[in-house]
Amino acid sequence: MLDTQLLVFKAVAEQKSFSRAARVLHLTQPAISLHIQSLEEYFGTRLLNRNNRQVTLTEAGRVLYNYALELSKLYDEAQKALAEVSGKVKGHLVVGATLTIGEYFLPRFTGQFKQQYPEVEITLQIANTQEIIRRVLAGDLDLSVIEGQVEHPNLIQEDLFQDELVLIVPPGHPWGSRGEVRPGELKEEPLILREEGSGTRQVAEAGLRQAGLEPSSLKVIMELGSTQAIKEAVEAGLGVAIISRLAIRKESRHNLLREVRIQGADFRRTFHLAYNRHKFRSAATEAFLELLRSSRPF
Repeated sequence: MLDTQLLVFKAVAEQKSFSRAARVLHLTQPAISLHIQSLEEYFGTRLLNRNNRQVTLTEAGRVLYNYALELSKLYDEAQKALAEVSGKVKGHLVVGATLTIGEYFLPRFTGQFKQQYPEVEITLQIANTQEIIRRVLAGDLDLSVIEGQVEHPNLIQEDLFQDELVLIVPPGHPWGSRGEVRPGELKEEPLILREEGSGTRQVAEAGLRQAGLEPSSLKVIMELGSTQAIKEAVEAGLGVAIISRLAIRKESRHNLLREVRIQGADFRRTFHLAYNRHKFRSAATEAFLELLRSSRPF
């Protein structure tokens, strides 16, 4: 692998923080500081500017960082080439996913992948769409699966499969037996939504506007960053919510939640593979991408 001190230096430079680099590398902060100190002593120059807000590169640090990037890329290419020769796929794979996908879709595929490639260590990071894209562009993730489309020149996106959001209510709710409600009826009902920056929130608001409802006119009583928390709030009778049908399969089977359509609202969306155009894709990354592509229902 890349020399440990260079690996630590590269992480600190990219994270702009000793503590964040420590979390990414699963090291203690004193260990990070010691590696940086040893590297600066070896080269006889300061590589990093340290202040209370963030860490920045000195001129010498920028020169070394460029070489660290090249060495890292060469190592990844060598690993991929050797994997192709030996037929073995191994290494560390960091996958990002938005909440619905990470909780209700990806676990099955990571299990399949581990059975096929037991020597690959997988880390799954779950956050909202905005944060996942930030990590992809920063090079922290090998690939991601996201809700919605994000435009960026450094991002490659591929359609994966379609999903649909639904309005959910508890079984005892008056709407539970109707199957469909008029848009205006939603104005009087307490509504629970995902947080700002969520792909689910964006699709929900677009669908509501299509049905003639401005989100600001609705009685939004709660914004939650967890699909599971939203489901439990609805089950408890705190309000109604709009979430992925994928997330309520079990609750629908056991009659814990009911689906209701809103007339005129289109909540369909496409889930996408998203990865950094400039980040090297290892054999493990390519294998995981191929597994996901083969799962496409369309």
